[in-house]
Order: sequence, then structure tokens, then C-alpha cells
Amino acid sequence: MGKQRRTNSKPRQSAQAEDLAVVQQDDSSSLILLQREGGTAWTFTVRPDSSPALAAPSELLQVYATAARGADREKYWWFISDGALDEIAMQLEAHAWCVVDEMLGIDSCEELRSEVVAARAAGKLQPSRLAGGRSGKLTSYVHSRVRGDLVGWFDGEEPGMWATEALSRYLTKLDNFVAELGKRVVDLAGICSRSKAMVTCYPGGGARYVRHCDNSCLVGKGERCNGRRLTAILYLNPHWKIADGGELRLFEKLAPAGRPPVADIQPLGDRLVLFYSDYRVPHEVRPLSVLR
Repeated sequence: MGKQRRTNSKPRQSAQAEDLAVVQQDDSSSLILLQREGGTAWTFTVRPDSSPALAAPSELLQVYATAARGADREKYWWFISDGALDEIAMQLEAHAWCVVDEMLGIDSCEELRSEVVAARAAGKLQPSRLAGGRSGKLTSYVHSRVRGDLVGWFDGEEPGMWATEALSRYLTKLDNFVAELGKRVVDLAGICSRSKAMVTCYPGGGARYVRHCDNSCLVGKGERCNGRRLTAILYLNPHWKIADGGELRLFEKLAPAGRPPVADIQPLGDRLVLFYSDYRVPHEVRPLSVLR
């Protein structure tokens, strides 16, 4: 797509796991043994000392979000204020990624989560597929050890699917937000299209997505470029905890295997993560213990 680069929005589903039970706990190591239908697995209840730093919104973005808490979120989009946009642009320029909390507000986030849960219950999400061949156009296949999520692509206009139209409202906000951000960030200037929203659910049991880039593209060249410029992930997990897993782990650009990661981003409800889709932000989704 070249200059017509789209954003890739990935709302994340949250739901209760029905097969999760703690059967043994070791307080000294903060490990718990989880029993599922498919067997058992160990997971941490606190972050290990070897974990990378946790990423969070900047102090200034936290101030803007706090000031907006009493406002009507449908009328006041705090993240499109000049101050917030300038700060987000600065974060993208400095780090190639940015974390924004309280994107929609509790009520709107819950409406969108409920719609996504209903979409999964209706069988609208299917096992994700990986592209085969050098260009990614020859074949596709399922490989759960590489990528274990369930996905569906939607624009919010599918008949009979979105009872409260929450997905459509979110995408409208995202479109306006990215358009305004493009006036401040050179790499986002000229964006004129967006993909459908990739609604994603990780079904627990260790489901993950190994390290990758959303656009396998080096400085805008090569047949593996797919046109993506910016990835936007909105998490919908109101009760997430450390033992659940599923953090987004970020790595340095072009870092060789074995190089320590840069940061972990916890998939907290109503958290938006923005990052460049190309080689600058390799990332992975850590294994999940419960349905998310």
C-alpha cells in the first residue's frame, strides 16, 4: 500500500476461564500449578526478578487521563487534545511505541468487551493463520505453537453482530485520533486507510504469539512489506492479573536472538498501545494461562 498505510487495530477479548483451578502453591518462588483439561502448567503470581521493565503511560498522559475521568467520554476525547497529542507524538518519536490508558472509559470499554465476547460465543473468531512463502501470498497454515490466538476481522458494520455499535464508535475515535497524530508525526503523515479491526482472543493453556514484526519491512523496501505503518492494540481485560500472562513484550529493533527485551506491557483493560508496525518494534505475546 506504500503511502496509503493503514493502522492495524486489535481489540482483545476478555472472559472468565472455566477450566482454571489452583491446586498447589509455592510462596517462596511465587509459582502456582494450574490444572486444566489438557494437563497442568506452572505460572508466576508475581513478576520474576529477571523480567524487563514494565511500560506505562508517561506522567503527563496520566495527568490528562485523570482530568478527563468525570467527563462524558462520548463528547470529550481527551487524547485528541493538543497537549495529549504532542506528548504521544514525542513518545513515538523517542521510543517507537507509546502506552495510553483510559482510552474509552469504563462503561464504553465494557460495552465493547461484551460485544467481542458475544462474537466469540457465536463462532465468529477462528484459529489464526500464518502466511507461507517468502511473500506471504502462496499458502497459509495454522501453527498454534507459533501463534495460538483466535481472530476475526470486522469493521463494526456486520449485520446483527454489534448490538451497541461499540466497535464502530471505537473505530471512529481511532480514525480521528490517528489523523490528528499524523499532523505531528512524519512517519504517520498521509495515512488514508485502515484495515478492519482484528478482534483477538487467546484461549489460555499457554497460547502465545512468538516474536515478530507486524510488517516485515526494512526502511520501507522489499517484497515482504505489507503497507502497515502503525499498530494500535486496545485491551479489554478488566480483571487481568499477573498469573494470567499475555503481556506484550517489546524488543530492540534488529536485536539478535538472546538480546534482553526492552519492556513488558501488561494487557490491562482500556489500555491502548501504539507502535510502529515495521522492523523498529519486534514484539511477542507472552503465554496466557487463562482465556483472554
